[in-house]
Amino acid sequence: MKIQTALSLVSLFGASLLSVSCLTVGTQFPAKVAWIKSDKTTKVEIEKAFGPPFRMGYDSGYRTYSYGYYKYSAFADSQTKDLTIRFNANGTVSSYTFSSSFPEDKEKE
Repeated sequence: MKIQTALSLVSLFGASLLSVSCLTVGTQFPAKVAWIKSDKTTKVEIEKAFGPPFRMGYDSGYRTYSYGYYKYSAFADSQTKDLTIRFNANGTVSSYTFSSSFPEDKEKE
């Protein structure tokens, strides 16, 4: 009986450890961003393609959208993906930056 209780506790501990060993923050979003064009692509088009931004802010008085997806693991390398878009006053894209450590994103475009 004691062995069965000990095994149950070890199994419970192992399951608990596995459940907290991986943490995902943000929402997955497409890595294909080459279609975004400065002074042409609009805020509406960005929202249609990527959904609502993870964060919104301002850079030198102009609106910025940030999309982020972060996958942390206690037993493997963490993976992150970020897209930051700066908009002109007229609602078109001024510039954007994209970076990713996901292997599948490194092969695109």
